[in-house]
Amino acid sequence: MSQPPDLPSSVRSKRNIAVWILWGCFLFPVFAAVLIPAYYIEEKTRGKMQWERYEMEAKGRGVKLDFIDFIPPKVPEAENFASMPVFEACAHAVDSGQSAPNPFELPKPTIGGIPKNSDSNKQKPVDLVAWQKYFVETKILPAAGDNVAADVLKALDTFADPLSQLREAGHRPHCRFPIHWEKGPGAELPQFEVLRAAAKLYALRLNAHLAIGDHAAACADFHDAMALVRVIRREPSMIAGLVRSATTVLMQNAVWDGLAEHRWTDADLRAIDADLVHLDWLDDELFSMASERAACNEVADIVIRRPHELDNLSKENDAEMKRFLSVYPTGWFYFSKLRMNRLFDEMAARVDPAGHRFHGDRKITHSAPSIVDPLERIRYMLFVVLTSVYEDGEAHFVHAAAMTDETRLACALERFRQARGEFPQTLGELTPQFIDRVPADVVNGEPYHYRLTDDGSFVLYSVGTNLRDDGGVIDPGLKWSKQLDWVWRYPAK
Repeated sequence: MSQPPDLPSSVRSKRNIAVWILWGCFLFPVFAAVLIPAYYIEEKTRGKMQWERYEMEAKGRGVKLDFIDFIPPKVPEAENFASMPVFEACAHAVDSGQSAPNPFELPKPTIGGIPKNSDSNKQKPVDLVAWQKYFVETKILPAAGDNVAADVLKALDTFADPLSQLREAGHRPHCRFPIHWEKGPGAELPQFEVLRAAAKLYALRLNAHLAIGDHAAACADFHDAMALVRVIRREPSMIAGLVRSATTVLMQNAVWDGLAEHRWTDADLRAIDADLVHLDWLDDELFSMASERAACNEVADIVIRRPHELDNLSKENDAEMKRFLSVYPTGWFYFSKLRMNRLFDEMAARVDPAGHRFHGDRKITHSAPSIVDPLERIRYMLFVVLTSVYEDGEAHFVHAAAMTDETRLACALERFRQARGEFPQTLGELTPQFIDRVPADVVNGEPYHYRLTDDGSFVLYSVGTNLRDDGGVIDPGLKWSKQLDWVWRYPAK
């Protein structure tokens, strides 16, 4: 029997390739169906085990990881700062799906913008004439009078009722806003925008009261604003801490304005110091970061275990995001959760409230910017999204601590000048008559820099987070966060 002729090698090669392609088309789906689920399972198992080991170790250190531990307890209405019509109206609007009303919001003028409050960083005192013109343009004042400060105060009477609500409630010992905490980190927090707007009015009113010589009213404005800072101290969010620090710096700028003109009396300055001495920004930073850690953990738990609750985190019903999350490896969420907590551990290790010290030289190795590989950023997507702002938030607390120290020292320096006729040669001369203890620079533990100037004033400053003495120079064109040093000085005469 004759043998079939051999096929040409080129034909055999093409046939072999076709066979391999057919086998590949068959085997690839099989391997994919086996290996991809196996990879997902392996990543989930590995991520979950690493998280559970960390969770046990962290709880052994006393770290609170659950958001429920930070929700303010219910308090009697008579003891609750938030039990007032201002915040009840906010809650009703949120429940109705409407924008929360802000009784302290200033109307926008048809031309230009709303005038600014005092700003020591820009070396700009408040411009009461600009405010008078603004109130006339927006019809809050019918016409400008001869007394600019009195006109500003008359315009601010428009906000007298909601401001009086804040004042009357400011002495209450507790605070729980009418918030839907059952939504966890997705709860709406309209109260903070209301408080921030109120603080701007307090600062302006302080300047106007001081301009007409009503020292008691100016001190009351400062005290009432600082009461807001006190009562929301344990609100569980970074936003609360940032509003508190912004309010304090705003009021300190108003004090700076009065000090530059030597308008405050010894009694005024002692009252201001009494409102500042108990502030502990580093302890507040620890609390704020701890509550944010718990909030991030809650978000991770929702994504991992309760994706049906995602709508609580956003007003937008993002179907595309939900589809993306449905194919995203669960184990990667565990890795993000673990990295978030290690980041918070590193940040907490930089803060020493007892020693009044922020150790900025202690490096952060788990931050979002440290992940440069694009594939790694996908792997840690949740971590990158949730934590990218926290180091900036950290700087706000440290800056607030330094500026509170400097405000207290500036008040003591002015009292010294009033008593002795000139500013002291050194800060040490202030104790014990004008301040109980001269604080050390919060960023390095060394004395704040202080020197007299040729015009009979002084320069006082912290070296800031770069830990370098850059001469106490202010660049008015830069935000405080970009300044090399954090400086207290008065505009040149």
